[in-house]
Amino acid sequence: MKIQYAIAASLLLSVGAFAQKDELKALKKLTDKQQPAPADVQEMANLLSQVEPKMSAATPEQQVDYNYYKGMYGVAQLMASSNKSQAVFESTLESFNKVIELEKNGKKKYTSTIQQQIFPSMKNVALKGAQELSKAKMFKEAALYYAAAYRLDTKDGFNLYNAAASSINAQDYDRALEYYLELEKTGFTGETTTYLAKDKATGQVQAFPDKNTRDIAVKTGQYDTPSVEKTPSVRADIVRNIALIYDNKGESEKAKEAFVNARKANPDDITLIISEANLYYKANNMTKYKELISEAIAKNPNDADLYFNLGVTTTDTSAEEAAKYFTKALEIKPDHLQANMAMGSLMLKDDQKIVNQMNSLGTSAADNKKYDALKMQRTASFNKALPYFEKAHKIDPSNQEVISMLASIYQALERTNDYKAMKAKLKS
Repeated sequence: MKIQYAIAASLLLSVGAFAQKDELKALKKLTDKQQPAPADVQEMANLLSQVEPKMSAATPEQQVDYNYYKGMYGVAQLMASSNKSQAVFESTLESFNKVIELEKNGKKKYTSTIQQQIFPSMKNVALKGAQELSKAKMFKEAALYYAAAYRLDTKDGFNLYNAAASSINAQDYDRALEYYLELEKTGFTGETTTYLAKDKATGQVQAFPDKNTRDIAVKTGQYDTPSVEKTPSVRADIVRNIALIYDNKGESEKAKEAFVNARKANPDDITLIISEANLYYKANNMTKYKELISEAIAKNPNDADLYFNLGVTTTDTSAEEAAKYFTKALEIKPDHLQANMAMGSLMLKDDQKIVNQMNSLGTSAADNKKYDALKMQRTASFNKALPYFEKAHKIDPSNQEVISMLASIYQALERTNDYKAMKAKLKS
C-alpha cells in the first residue's frame, strides 16, 4: 500500500513537471514577441498564475525561466501603459534580480541580456517617469523612480542624489537620509570632467569620453577649440544635508558628529562651517556659534552676510560690538537690506527706555528740564537711525517693516508730509 502511494505521488510530480514545461514554453513564445498585444499580456498573466503554485517542485532551470518570464511580463506591462506603475516596476526589477542571483553560480542563460539590454532600457523608463513626475511636482513618487534607476545602474550615483533631492522637496526626510547615507558610504562626489571640442563644419560643441579621444579628434582637423568643463563636487552638500536632517529630526548629537566628519573631508568649505554654526545657534550656544562664524570670516573676509550674522548674535550682549559688525557688512555691501535695517534698529535700541523715563517725570521745572534733554536724546537717535531705514526703503520699496519704521520716525521727528506718504504705503 505504501509502495503504491509512493508511485502515485511520483506520477503526480511528473505530470506537474510536464505541465510546467508546457506553460513555460508558452510563456517563452509570448516573451519572444517584440511588441506583445494586450491579449498576449493577459495570457502571460494567466500562465504565470498557473505556474506559480507548482514552483516548489520546479528544477533550478525552471525557476530561472519562471522568474525571467515574470520579469518580461512586467516589461510588457510597462510598455503597454503610459502610466508607469511603481509596484510593477519594483516587482519586475525583483524578478530579474532573482534570475541573476539564481544564475550566479551556474549557467548564465539570461544574466547578460538582463544586465546589458533590459536594465538599461528599464533605467531609461525609470528616468523618464522620474522627470515627468518632477515636472508635475510629485516629488515623493519621482524619488522612487530615481532610486530605481540607481538600483539598475549603481555606477550612476547622480540618480540616487536626485532621489535624495526629490525626497527633500517632498519633505520625506527619512527616505532622503537613507539615500544620502548610501551616497556617503559609496564615496559619491558627483565631480566630473568633460572634454569638449567644436566641430568646424557645424559649429556644434561636442563632448568626448576622455582627453585622449578629444585630442585625436582635434588633430584630424575636423575639430578645434578644445576645452574642459568641470562639474564641482556635491560631497559637501551630501554631508551637510545628512547633518541638517539629523538636526531636523531632533538628533542633535548625530548632527554634530555628521558635521565633524563633513569638516574633516571639506575643511575649507564655508557653507559647511555656516551650517554647523547655525546648528549651535539653534541650540542657543552663542559662544560656539561666534567661534564658527569667525572661522568662516577668516576664510572669506569679504562676505557681508557673515558679518551681519555676527552682529545679530552680539546685539543683546554688546551694541557697540554689533555696530562694528553691521558697519563692516555695509562697507562690503552697502545695499545689504538686513544690515541697514539692523543698524537702524540698533540706533533705536534704547528708545523704549527713554520713553519710559519721559513718562515717569512730573511737571516740576527740574523734571521739565530732564524731559527736554531726553526728548533731544530721542530725536538724536531717530536722526541716526533714519538714513539706514531710508536706504533700506530704496533697496526694497515694498518692505512693510521698513515703511512702518519710517512712518514712526517721521512722526516722531514731526515731518508730517513724509509721515503721511509712508502711512499711505502701509497695507492694512
